[in-house]
Amino acid sequence: MLFYFKNVDLLKILKDMRPSILFFCIAITVFTFSGCKKSKQNKLTGSWDLLPQTVAQQSTKVIYTFGSENLLYRTTNDTIIDTANYELKKDFLQFYLAITNLDVYNDGNYYIEKINRKILILQCPSPYMRKEFTRHKD
Repeated sequence: MLFYFKNVDLLKILKDMRPSILFFCIAITVFTFSGCKKSKQNKLTGSWDLLPQTVAQQSTKVIYTFGSENLLYRTTNDTIIDTANYELKKDFLQFYLAITNLDVYNDGNYYIEKINRKILILQCPSPYMRKEFTRHKD
């Protein structure tokens, strides 16, 4: 026999370790999800080209610039036309972007459906609105 413990009650040891195991699991969960918001913020910061949703919008170039100080600049044909505020928030396991002070039509909470270095997809469930972006190339 390789391992032999004399007078050891395995159930007693496991009962004594239960609080430690629970604390360890909670700590791992907190550390895993605590860095996600910062990562999303870093990916979001910068300029994004809004993809046209209709044929009429194809001639207009719209750029959304998310600044690090939670300011949003909307540029149309190289002219800043709007400034707004945004805040990255988390709703249980899903991140969303709260945009305020832009205009009545575009203010709202947009769930981040996809974000990476090249693509940003925002979706507002009520009223249904979807905005798709590609990273702006300077």
